[in-house]
Amino acid sequence: MNKSEYWENIVDQYQRETKISCDDFHYGPLIHGDSVLKLLPDNLKDLTCLEIACGGAQNSIYLASQGAKCTALDASKAQMSYAGKLAQENSVDIDLKLTAMEEISPQLGSFDLIHSAYGFNFAYDFDNLISNVFELLDDNGILLFSMPHPLFCGEFLELEDEDGLFIKEYLDIEPEHRYDEDGNETTCSYFYSLDDISSVLAQNGFLIERICEPEVCENPPYTSELWEEYREQMSRFPGTIIIKAIKK
Repeated sequence: MNKSEYWENIVDQYQRETKISCDDFHYGPLIHGDSVLKLLPDNLKDLTCLEIACGGAQNSIYLASQGAKCTALDASKAQMSYAGKLAQENSVDIDLKLTAMEEISPQLGSFDLIHSAYGFNFAYDFDNLISNVFELLDDNGILLFSMPHPLFCGEFLELEDEDGLFIKEYLDIEPEHRYDEDGNETTCSYFYSLDDISSVLAQNGFLIERICEPEVCENPPYTSELWEEYREQMSRFPGTIIIKAIKK
Protein backbone atom coordinates (compact mmCIF):
# COMPACT_ATOMS: atom_id res chain seq x y z
CA MET A 1 0.00 0.00 0.00
CA ASN A 2 1.38 3.45 -0.89
CA LYS A 3 0.94 6.64 1.10
CA SER A 4 -2.05 7.88 -0.86
CA GLU A 5 -3.85 4.55 -0.32
CA TYR A 6 -3.05 4.78 3.38
CA TRP A 7 -4.73 8.17 3.63
CA GLU A 8 -7.65 7.10 1.44
CA ASN A 9 -8.43 4.43 4.01
CA ILE A 10 -8.25 6.63 7.10
CA VAL A 11 -9.43 10.08 5.95
CA ASP A 12 -13.03 9.76 7.16
CA GLN A 13 -11.96 8.59 10.59
CA TYR A 14 -9.11 11.09 10.80
CA GLN A 15 -11.23 14.12 9.91
CA ARG A 16 -14.04 12.94 12.17
CA GLU A 17 -11.82 12.44 15.22
CA THR A 18 -9.38 15.31 14.70
CA LYS A 19 -10.47 18.89 15.38
CA ILE A 20 -8.55 21.38 13.23
CA SER A 21 -9.64 25.01 13.26
CA CYS A 22 -9.84 27.20 10.17
CA ASP A 23 -9.80 30.32 12.37
CA ASP A 24 -6.09 30.13 13.16
CA PHE A 25 -2.99 28.84 11.39
CA HIS A 26 -2.01 25.62 13.17
CA TYR A 27 1.40 23.97 13.49
CA GLY A 28 0.51 20.67 15.10
CA PRO A 29 -1.34 18.96 17.92
CA LEU A 30 -1.94 20.56 21.31
CA ILE A 31 0.15 23.69 20.67
CA HIS A 32 -0.65 27.33 19.97
CA GLY A 33 -1.45 28.51 16.47
CA ASP A 34 0.02 31.53 14.75
CA SER A 35 -2.22 33.92 16.66
CA VAL A 36 0.26 33.32 19.50
CA LEU A 37 3.44 32.08 17.81
CA LYS A 38 3.55 34.90 15.22
CA LEU A 39 5.66 33.17 12.55
CA LEU A 40 3.61 34.24 9.52
CA PRO A 41 4.26 37.55 7.75
CA ASP A 42 2.35 40.47 9.24
CA ASN A 43 0.58 41.25 5.96
CA LEU A 44 -1.06 38.24 4.29
CA LYS A 45 -3.10 40.08 1.66
CA ASP A 46 -2.21 38.95 -1.88
CA LEU A 47 0.59 36.71 -0.55
CA THR A 48 1.04 33.73 -2.89
CA CYS A 49 1.04 30.57 -0.78
CA LEU A 50 1.53 26.86 -1.40
CA GLU A 51 0.54 24.23 1.17
CA ILE A 52 2.22 20.85 0.74
CA ALA A 53 0.51 17.68 2.07
CA CYS A 54 -2.44 19.86 2.95
CA GLY A 55 -4.93 17.27 4.19
CA GLY A 56 -8.15 19.22 4.72
CA ALA A 57 -6.30 22.45 3.77
CA GLN A 58 -7.36 24.19 6.97
CA ASN A 59 -4.24 26.36 6.97
CA SER A 60 -4.82 27.41 3.36
CA ILE A 61 -8.42 28.22 4.23
CA TYR A 62 -7.23 30.44 7.06
CA LEU A 63 -4.70 32.21 4.81
CA ALA A 64 -7.27 32.70 2.06
CA SER A 65 -9.68 34.23 4.58
CA GLN A 66 -6.96 36.81 5.28
CA GLY A 67 -6.61 37.72 1.62
CA ALA A 68 -3.80 35.38 0.53
CA LYS A 69 -3.81 33.61 -2.84
CA CYS A 70 -3.61 29.92 -1.97
CA THR A 71 -2.66 26.70 -3.71
CA ALA A 72 -2.85 23.44 -1.75
CA LEU A 73 -1.78 19.96 -2.78
CA ASP A 74 -2.12 16.46 -1.41
CA ALA A 75 -1.69 12.93 -2.78
CA SER A 76 -5.05 11.75 -1.43
CA LYS A 77 -8.24 12.14 -3.47
CA ALA A 78 -10.29 11.80 -0.30
CA GLN A 79 -8.34 14.58 1.40
CA MET A 80 -8.78 16.80 -1.65
CA SER A 81 -12.50 16.16 -1.67
CA TYR A 82 -12.74 17.04 2.01
CA ALA A 83 -10.63 20.18 1.47
CA GLY A 84 -12.87 21.31 -1.37
CA LYS A 85 -16.00 20.99 0.73
CA LEU A 86 -14.37 22.76 3.67
CA ALA A 87 -13.21 25.64 1.47
CA GLN A 88 -16.71 26.02 0.09
CA GLU A 89 -18.19 26.03 3.61
CA ASN A 90 -15.76 28.81 4.54
CA SER A 91 -16.46 30.80 1.34
CA VAL A 92 -12.85 30.91 0.14
CA ASP A 93 -11.25 30.05 -3.18
CA ILE A 94 -8.27 27.68 -3.10
CA ASP A 95 -6.51 26.07 -6.04
CA LEU A 96 -6.50 22.41 -5.00
CA LYS A 97 -4.14 20.04 -6.77
CA LEU A 98 -4.00 16.25 -6.48
CA THR A 99 -0.21 15.98 -6.32
CA ALA A 100 2.21 14.10 -4.10
CA MET A 101 4.95 16.15 -2.49
CA GLU A 102 7.53 14.04 -4.34
CA GLU A 103 6.04 15.23 -7.64
CA ILE A 104 6.16 19.00 -7.17
CA SER A 105 7.77 20.85 -10.06
CA PRO A 106 8.33 24.42 -11.31
CA GLN A 107 5.09 24.13 -13.30
CA LEU A 108 3.24 24.81 -10.05
CA GLY A 109 4.37 28.44 -10.23
CA SER A 110 6.30 30.62 -7.78
CA PHE A 111 5.32 31.52 -4.25
CA ASP A 112 6.00 33.95 -1.43
CA LEU A 113 5.25 31.33 1.23
CA ILE A 114 5.42 27.54 1.19
CA HIS A 115 4.08 25.81 4.28
CA SER A 116 3.33 22.35 5.61
CA ALA A 117 2.11 21.10 8.99
CA TYR A 118 3.09 17.52 9.79
CA GLY A 119 3.59 16.68 6.13
CA PHE A 120 7.34 16.75 5.44
CA ASN A 121 7.94 13.88 7.87
CA PHE A 122 6.23 11.58 5.36
CA ALA A 123 8.73 12.45 2.59
CA TYR A 124 11.08 9.55 1.91
CA ASP A 125 13.67 11.94 0.40
CA PHE A 126 13.75 15.06 2.57
CA ASP A 127 16.77 16.55 0.78
CA ASN A 128 15.11 16.32 -2.64
CA LEU A 129 11.88 17.80 -1.27
CA ILE A 130 13.70 20.81 0.17
CA SER A 131 15.59 21.28 -3.09
CA ASN A 132 12.32 21.32 -5.06
CA VAL A 133 10.71 23.70 -2.57
CA PHE A 134 13.64 26.09 -2.95
CA GLU A 135 13.01 26.28 -6.71
CA LEU A 136 9.36 27.18 -6.17
CA LEU A 137 10.04 30.06 -3.78
CA ASP A 138 10.59 33.63 -4.84
CA ASP A 139 13.72 35.36 -3.56
CA ASN A 140 13.29 36.13 0.14
CA GLY A 141 10.36 33.71 0.15
CA ILE A 142 9.48 31.89 3.36
CA LEU A 143 9.46 28.16 4.05
CA LEU A 144 7.45 27.35 7.17
CA PHE A 145 6.97 23.75 8.23
CA SER A 146 6.40 21.62 11.29
CA MET A 147 7.00 17.95 12.01
CA PRO A 148 7.29 15.60 14.98
CA HIS A 149 10.13 16.67 17.25
CA PRO A 150 13.01 14.16 17.24
CA LEU A 151 12.51 13.75 20.98
CA PHE A 152 9.02 12.45 20.25
CA CYS A 153 10.56 9.25 18.89
CA GLY A 154 11.40 8.30 22.45
CA GLU A 155 9.43 6.12 24.84
CA PHE A 156 7.94 7.68 27.94
CA LEU A 157 8.78 5.37 30.85
CA GLU A 158 7.28 5.33 34.31
CA LEU A 159 9.72 3.78 36.78
CA GLU A 160 9.35 3.17 40.51
CA ASP A 161 10.78 6.47 41.72
CA GLU A 162 10.66 8.69 38.64
CA ASP A 163 9.62 8.84 35.02
CA GLY A 164 11.05 10.33 31.87
CA LEU A 165 11.89 9.91 28.23
CA PHE A 166 14.03 7.05 26.96
CA ILE A 167 15.69 7.48 23.56
CA LYS A 168 17.57 4.47 22.29
CA GLU A 169 19.53 6.32 19.59
CA TYR A 170 19.28 9.97 18.55
CA LEU A 171 21.88 10.12 15.78
CA ASP A 172 20.21 7.43 13.64
CA ILE A 173 16.52 7.62 14.49
CA GLU A 174 14.32 4.81 13.24
CA PRO A 175 11.19 5.96 11.37
CA GLU A 176 7.73 5.21 12.68
CA HIS A 177 6.39 2.35 10.59
CA ARG A 178 2.61 2.16 10.29
CA TYR A 179 0.76 -1.07 9.53
CA ASP A 180 -2.74 -2.11 8.57
CA GLU A 181 -4.85 -4.71 10.39
CA ASP A 182 -3.19 -7.49 8.38
CA GLY A 183 0.30 -6.43 9.44
CA ASN A 184 1.23 -4.90 6.09
CA GLU A 185 3.30 -1.72 6.21
CA THR A 186 1.28 1.24 4.93
CA THR A 187 3.55 4.25 5.37
CA CYS A 188 6.49 5.69 7.31
CA SER A 189 6.82 8.86 9.34
CA TYR A 190 10.44 9.96 9.62
CA PHE A 191 12.23 11.74 12.45
CA TYR A 192 15.12 14.11 11.79
CA SER A 193 17.68 15.48 14.22
CA LEU A 194 18.17 19.24 14.40
CA ASP A 195 21.49 18.77 12.64
CA ASP A 196 19.83 16.82 9.81
CA ILE A 197 17.22 19.53 9.30
CA SER A 198 19.59 22.48 9.49
CA SER A 199 22.18 20.82 7.23
CA VAL A 200 19.67 20.03 4.48
CA LEU A 201 18.25 23.56 4.60
CA ALA A 202 21.70 25.18 4.50
CA GLN A 203 22.94 22.95 1.68
CA ASN A 204 19.92 23.95 -0.39
CA GLY A 205 20.39 27.69 0.10
CA PHE A 206 18.05 28.46 3.00
CA LEU A 207 18.77 30.71 5.95
CA ILE A 208 17.04 29.52 9.13
CA GLU A 209 15.25 32.40 10.83
CA ARG A 210 13.55 30.55 13.67
CA ILE A 211 13.44 27.13 15.34
CA CYS A 212 10.43 26.78 17.61
CA GLU A 213 9.67 24.05 20.17
CA PRO A 214 6.22 25.04 21.47
CA GLU A 215 4.70 23.92 24.74
CA VAL A 216 1.19 22.51 24.93
CA CYS A 217 -1.66 24.95 25.50
CA GLU A 218 -5.33 25.02 26.40
CA ASN A 219 -7.83 25.11 23.52
CA PRO A 220 -5.32 24.42 20.73
CA PRO A 221 -6.42 24.81 17.09
CA TYR A 222 -5.44 21.17 16.45
CA THR A 223 -6.41 18.36 18.82
CA SER A 224 -8.02 14.93 19.15
CA GLU A 225 -8.74 12.44 21.92
CA LEU A 226 -5.70 10.44 20.81
CA TRP A 227 -3.37 13.45 20.99
CA GLU A 228 -4.80 14.44 24.35
CA GLU A 229 -3.36 11.20 25.71
CA TYR A 230 0.11 12.69 25.06
CA ARG A 231 -0.61 16.02 26.80
CA GLU A 232 1.29 15.20 30.00
CA GLN A 233 4.31 13.94 28.06
CA MET A 234 4.27 16.91 25.68
CA SER A 235 4.04 19.32 28.61
CA ARG A 236 7.53 18.11 29.62
CA PHE A 237 9.18 17.36 26.27
CA PRO A 238 8.38 19.10 22.96
CA GLY A 239 6.31 17.02 20.58
CA THR A 240 6.56 19.39 17.62
CA ILE A 241 9.39 21.30 15.97
CA ILE A 242 8.66 24.29 13.73
CA ILE A 243 11.17 25.67 11.25
CA LYS A 244 10.99 29.05 9.54
CA ALA A 245 13.56 29.53 6.80
CA ILE A 246 14.20 32.18 4.14
CA LYS A 247 15.36 31.73 0.56
CA LYS A 248 18.42 33.93 0.12
